[in-house]
Formats: sequence, structure tokens, C-alpha cells
Amino acid sequence: MKIIRLEVGEIGTNCYLLCDEAARLAAVIDPGGDSERILDALRETGCSAQMILLTHGHFDHTGAVAAVAMATGAKIYAHEEELRLLLSPAASMQSSFMGGPFTPIVPDAALHDGDTLTLGALTMSILYTPGHTHGSCCILCGSVLFTGDTVFQGDIGRTDLPTASRTEMKASVTRIAALEGDYTLYPGHGPASTLANERENNVYMR
Repeated sequence: MKIIRLEVGEIGTNCYLLCDEAARLAAVIDPGGDSERILDALRETGCSAQMILLTHGHFDHTGAVAAVAMATGAKIYAHEEELRLLLSPAASMQSSFMGGPFTPIVPDAALHDGDTLTLGALTMSILYTPGHTHGSCCILCGSVLFTGDTVFQGDIGRTDLPTASRTEMKASVTRIAALEGDYTLYPGHGPASTLANERENNVYMR
């Protein structure tokens, strides 16, 4: 398993390429912008994109979805509760932060809590973690957890945006903190962390 982090878009969103190098397959997680950079990085891996996985539907995590999907043929996956954001420039916050034309995103498949996806020899599990948005989810693969905008190093995502909920966020953070063992956390913004570090130092997990 190989993970490549790209900071994309105008507000610095983490896009991840998750690769099974033996199978030469990749998943693109949260392609928020800079589609050509993402496609160039994919070519450098030698892997073809099989799927695009969205942790949630805010514009800064979805800005390059259409271009990457068109160029690669990758299927788009998002939680079933996130369709409102994927279809709306207001709910996705694009109209508030960016303006300009909006391209609705219609997923090829809806994700649900507990779903598993395979990428070559890799297995990914979906954790439904609402709070930052009602359809936010995290992606678990081996010892790695892609947390989107649910948990950051030392912080959690905002809960004052459309479909967000402080109550849901608290429950989701509690669920993540209760996972057995330790994981490397790859958030939607900022540096990576570990679950052990966040349990100890993130006030929202205490």
C-alpha cells in the first residue's frame, strides 16, 4: 500500500492517492482541485484510478471530481446522505467562498456505514461519521484512517455549516476515539497524526 498526499485547491485541501502497487490500481480520495496535478501524480505512480472516494461534499473536497472522473473513468463514491451538498452550490459552500460555475456531482454508488470496498488486495471500510456534514464519513484501510474534516491534528471540523451538527460530531469523535488499537490519521487539512496522539492531546477526544 502506498499513500501520496497532495495539497490541492485554493484553501489547501489534502487529496490522497491510495495505491495497490502490485495491482496497479488507485483510489483518489477527496480530489478538491488542481485536476492536472492529481492526474500527473497518478501517472507517476503507474496506477490507474479505479474509484474516487469522497469523505464529504464541500466544494474544497470535490472541485476536481468531474475532471478526474472524466479523464480516468473512475467511479465516484459518496455517502448516501451527502447528495444535497453534491448537487447544491450553496450547501457545498462554493457560492459562499468561490462563486463561479458549479458542476453538480452525481455519485455512481452510495456509501453506507459498514460498507467495504476492494482495491486490488486492499480492503477499505466505511465509517459513517456525521457532524461536519450530515453525510461525512471516514475511510479505514489497514492501519490507516482517512478522516476528512471530522478529525484534524489537535482539532475537529466545523459544525456551523449546512447540515452540520455539534451533537453528531461529538458522537462521531467518540466513535473514532473508541476504535481499538492505533491508526495513522490522514485528515482533510493539515498534517497527519495518530489516533494515540489525538486521544492524548486532542481536547475533543478527552
